[in-house]
Amino acid sequence: MRVIESLNWPGKGAGTGDDRFGYDEAAGTAWVMDGATDVGPFRVFDREESDAAWVAQALTNLLIASPPGEEGGGPYFERILEDLRKTAQKKARVDLSTAPPATWPIAAGMWLHAKQDTVECAWLGDCVALIQRTDGSVEVITTVYEDDLETKTSRRLNTLSPEERQKGLQDIRAKQNTDAKWAVFGLHPEAHRNLKTYVLQKSDCANVVLMTDGFWRLVELYKLMSPGELMERALSEGLEALARDLRQFEKGDAVDASARIKRADDACALLIACD
Repeated sequence: MRVIESLNWPGKGAGTGDDRFGYDEAAGTAWVMDGATDVGPFRVFDREESDAAWVAQALTNLLIASPPGEEGGGPYFERILEDLRKTAQKKARVDLSTAPPATWPIAAGMWLHAKQDTVECAWLGDCVALIQRTDGSVEVITTVYEDDLETKTSRRLNTLSPEERQKGLQDIRAKQNTDAKWAVFGLHPEAHRNLKTYVLQKSDCANVVLMTDGFWRLVELYKLMSPGELMERALSEGLEALARDLRQFEKGDAVDASARIKRADDACALLIACD
């Protein structure tokens, strides 16, 4: 596995945003993490610019510090998420057991592990892996919008007053943190049971783009290109050129602001060769 290019472009404002990426070529691992925007009444961590950034960075730190052995994605992330809970308990400014569940940070993420003979993807939430096979075909690995509560209800929330909308977002976050069915990367002890995995033979894998849903808007929300065109342009022009097209489009009037909670989202991606 060889990382060709990486990109992390916050959607707005200064700072690093709530997305993170990481990789360990020696271990054959790479990932993107998308921290969900803070919605709680107060912050519970102060080491990053947001609690969303904190959880994405904490997960990245743990994935770098503890590479996988021979276990699959499920057992590996059971261990990683247990370590995340321990880290959160130590670093939180408040007692997490009594803090409102809407304050507990969560993240979506897509992780890749290139082993000797296979490539495994494991994910929770709405990140994407775009896989170009050696025969030239392109496969989309994701559950974007299928299980994301925020996306399912975003149009309704955008019709509400700011106060009602905030309350709706807090109710969604509390459900994600207390109902095992909706748990993603975060502090819910059963979240690892929701992990989805996909495995293909390494000999069938040519290139991969891992991305957060903000980068995937090029395809799924804005329909600026097909998955195959995204892969082709990533390889020929690079991720930054694609991200510039994304941001330029978002400056115009064509964006349906009611389609998602944010008009412009953080965009993070890795372009990887399956050498």
